[in-house]
Amino acid sequence: MAISTTSVIHYTKEFSILKKILKEGGFKYKYCVEKVNTRGKKNYRFAIAMVSFCDIPLSEYKKHFYKKTKKNTLGYYGDYGIGLNYKWVSSQGLNPVIYIESNSVLSTSVRHSAERLLSNLSDDIINDENLYPFYTKNFKGLLERDNIKVDGYRFYDEREWRFVPTAKLLNNKPNILDAATYENNKDYFNEAIERQRLQFSVEDISYIIIKEEAELEELSKHLEETYPKKDFLRLMPKIITSKQIIDDF
Repeated sequence: MAISTTSVIHYTKEFSILKKILKEGGFKYKYCVEKVNTRGKKNYRFAIAMVSFCDIPLSEYKKHFYKKTKKNTLGYYGDYGIGLNYKWVSSQGLNPVIYIESNSVLSTSVRHSAERLLSNLSDDIINDENLYPFYTKNFKGLLERDNIKVDGYRFYDEREWRFVPTAKLLNNKPNILDAATYENNKDYFNEAIERQRLQFSVEDISYIIIKEEAELEELSKHLEETYPKKDFLRLMPKIITSKQIIDDF
């Protein structure tokens, strides 16, 4: 059994967002706050503009789909998704997240690099391509998501890939912010980059995931209105449902 997919997948919780992504042919950047714990019980926090994906095989990802009958919603990113092939991944410069053990020697090195960048967020630093500390996550730690807090959660199981745009791609808006600065004015910073997109084409799409077959007609109409006929016909066979994944994989 493969331990990775042949595509990376971007998941979302809303059907309307999936349709918007397909219509615009791109993913919106959004700042996300990350906290990384390092050796000596020290940590650093930052807000970074990004688009996130995963390469969990569909046979394994069914564990992450939300079921209302269960109290445990850990790992839930949504029942809707778009898979992009690795040719697109390579051409756009995505990279898997670097997972570190919080008590490792490497974690100290990563923290020092992050602190140097965060302490001097000038234009020169923001445009610096030495962004590896911001592609970093703990192997495991405290999960805080949707009012859920769970210690010892294995972030490593999420197999995240990430794209962090340079400031140039954001029309010279900052791609990295101090966490406190961002949290004091989230709407302002996200609105400043909301027009920028990580773009893809029809040829890049491996599959489209919807929640259930009842949504197929609406999605079909949306695709037909959005794309030329030849592209519409290419996309239709790539649609699968999260129910199919849960039941069949």
